Amino acid sequence: MTTSSDHTFELEAATGADGVLYVEVAGDLAWDAADELLDVARAHLSAAPHVSDIRVDCARLTLCDSMGLSVLLALHRDTAAAGVRLCLERRPAVLDRLLLLTGTYEHLTGQPESAGPDGPTPTDEADPRLPRR
Repeated sequence: MTTSSDHTFELEAATGADGVLYVEVAGDLAWDAADELLDVARAHLSAAPHVSDIRVDCARLTLCDSMGLSVLLALHRDTAAAGVRLCLERRPAVLDRLLLLTGTYEHLTGQPESAGPDGPTPTDEADPRLPRR
């Protein structure tokens, strides 16, 4: 089976008056375009040292491969070193699944692995609707 990607990568970034860098990503955060996110964030961090947060809106993200994950980890490292909070907002299931599979969910989201995109989710034992094992 041959698949083709119709999801080109798009990125928009702007620093708000509140000192927050707002970044919206769309399409595939993959090997051929992932560095663009890191380059844009680093450029904004060096040009505007007063940035307090970087909020990445991932709602239109369609794929994140290993290079995309590597960029997110590098971005997290850069923001932590600069004392800036990184927030991956409106994460699609495909991104959460990758973060959970690679053990990077809590590291990149600041939430325990039992949390979903909308906050904590019940564990099997805590949900009375699920059968006991």
